[in-house]
Amino acid sequence: MKYILIILTLSITTYSCKAQSPIINLADNDDGITQMDMPENGYYKDVNNVLNGFEGTWLYTNGNTSLKVTLVKSVQYFNGKFYEDVIIGGYQYIENGVEKINTISNIDINNKFYAKIWGNNVYDNCSIIPADDCIEGEKRLSLAILDPVTEQHSGDLLLHKRTVNGQEALKAMIDIGYVGNNHQEGVPTPLPTMPSQMNNIILIKQ
Repeated sequence: MKYILIILTLSITTYSCKAQSPIINLADNDDGITQMDMPENGYYKDVNNVLNGFEGTWLYTNGNTSLKVTLVKSVQYFNGKFYEDVIIGGYQYIENGVEKINTISNIDINNKFYAKIWGNNVYDNCSIIPADDCIEGEKRLSLAILDPVTEQHSGDLLLHKRTVNGQEALKAMIDIGYVGNNHQEGVPTPLPTMPSQMNNIILIKQ
């Protein structure tokens, strides 16, 4: 019986290692491996827990206009090809006191494809849509943001960790564009539900 238990333990351990191999540090930008060519059953892992610092609920306000973003880390999420640590989130956008978008209650850490904010691209340089005070070497996070109202707009949400008046904060750069395929020639491109660009806005951790 003891021999059988040892064999079972070794088998499970071997399977577990095989099921998550190789392990790639998602914060390592110089390894030459991207998610496009990640081997099946590999693990795109947040080795240094960089994503943890972006978790939480964050709020930007400007008069009666506000943007609330909630981010949750999903560990070892299997996307159908490989495993990955990923940020999954939702957001609420209120403009002039009127709620335009609210997907916060729909966050499901088990399915990033339903999320309106998701991703795990970590940069340590200022070459891609940097904040106005971006520092070379700092870890910043790039996420996808989707417009659930039009269903024809998506873009990038880039986040930089900051401290404002002693409070944890994120400085955000948002760039949303039209990605629909039914636009008629000669007709103005439809606008997203929230501003297509919001640059250097500060979201305070709640």
